[in-house]
Amino acid sequence: MAATLRVPDTDLYAIFERMSDGVLVVSSAGSVVYRNPTMSVLPDYLEPKVLDCHGPSECGSTKEQCCAPAEYSFLEGWTLSCHNVGSNVAYIFKHDDQLAERIEQLREDYSRQMTEGVPPAFAAMQVLRKFVSSRWIAIGQIDKTAKTVSFDVAFDGDKIRPAVLPTISLDDEMDFDNSIVVTENISRCFSDMEEAKALGIGHLIGVSLKNLHQDCVGFALLADDEEPKNLHQTVTLLQEVKTLFGPFFEADTAQSEAREAIEEAHTDVLTGKGNRRACEVYVQECLNDMAFEMQESEVLAMFDPNAMRNAIMMLVDFDGFKRINDEMGHEEGDRALRLVAQALSELDADSRVFRMGGDEFVQIFPKAETWESDILRLKINDIEQKMMLAGFDTIGLSMGVVHFFEGDGTLSSLMTLADARMYHDKRLRSVSFVELDL
Repeated sequence: MAATLRVPDTDLYAIFERMSDGVLVVSSAGSVVYRNPTMSVLPDYLEPKVLDCHGPSECGSTKEQCCAPAEYSFLEGWTLSCHNVGSNVAYIFKHDDQLAERIEQLREDYSRQMTEGVPPAFAAMQVLRKFVSSRWIAIGQIDKTAKTVSFDVAFDGDKIRPAVLPTISLDDEMDFDNSIVVTENISRCFSDMEEAKALGIGHLIGVSLKNLHQDCVGFALLADDEEPKNLHQTVTLLQEVKTLFGPFFEADTAQSEAREAIEEAHTDVLTGKGNRRACEVYVQECLNDMAFEMQESEVLAMFDPNAMRNAIMMLVDFDGFKRINDEMGHEEGDRALRLVAQALSELDADSRVFRMGGDEFVQIFPKAETWESDILRLKINDIEQKMMLAGFDTIGLSMGVVHFFEGDGTLSSLMTLADARMYHDKRLRSVSFVELDL
């Protein structure tokens, strides 16, 4: 229920003007009567989405089924509160940094599992298990003919249990096709209430999962003995899984389209290599492997040349790239980037090349048995010669090399070391060029 602000309107608007939170005042007819200055710097999607929901029919379900956190779960990292201001409603937007970070982590985790071939339902349950505290997490199958939802497996805490949750029986008041369901009245949800109670289920949150054709193909369920402490955040993360899951739970063609969408989001358009996000995901996977190897046997990991701790990150940066764009044109600059990206890829079939943006590349050598910085410097010199033959005689390539064991287990530590060594290499080459000219 919307709260009432018991402050004179003139004083309220003076307060709104100074607030760092966004304030939007909407009339009963749905028109905006006021925006505070902060609204101008907030994301553009917030206002129209709230206006779409504004009015007495914000939620299509009964009060028992839905609640405000479900209505505004589309706001991602933003929380929204509503307050009556005379005959109008004031919407106040606050950013939840922790929630926004969890949403981003959830997306990356789910995308990674899908690219690794993890079944969609299991991937969805695993990411929910990581980010929500509900005891029971399950993805069920809807039988529209029988009007039921059944569950083959479910997370009970951190353990997977097969076919333990009782079947949910749909009724006319529970519209699983269109709404998030939030209910404490589980007596009309489960076919076997005694079994549900024995499992400690007293509160249920659920959402239908749809494919690309908007057909209902599954049902995600979170259940616990009582309402979650942070219902808004829980529902928002569940809504995010709904958005991610639907396209994958489809025929092979739709799954292929969804996988292509993820691949496209992780690909640099110009060079066809991985982009910054793809680099971050891949390096984190390598660091996770390194931690596992060290845990299994620190001695073996230390002396195995192909252990992940001995993997190499090489940072490569163009010298004189701006001159190419200025004197030869941006098309030639793009061609230079593509040529270097391809030449780097040809150094090692096991390596991965990423364009970090601009004229900077990162190359990861997960099996670095034959690679050291001196050898890589010679290979980079060879690439410079190839670039000269391709018409880029003023270009140079500076590099910085770091082994994974030199960092502190984070991408940022590796990047910092590689960047420092790359600039050292750039300075040394600059001095050499000056001496040569003399």
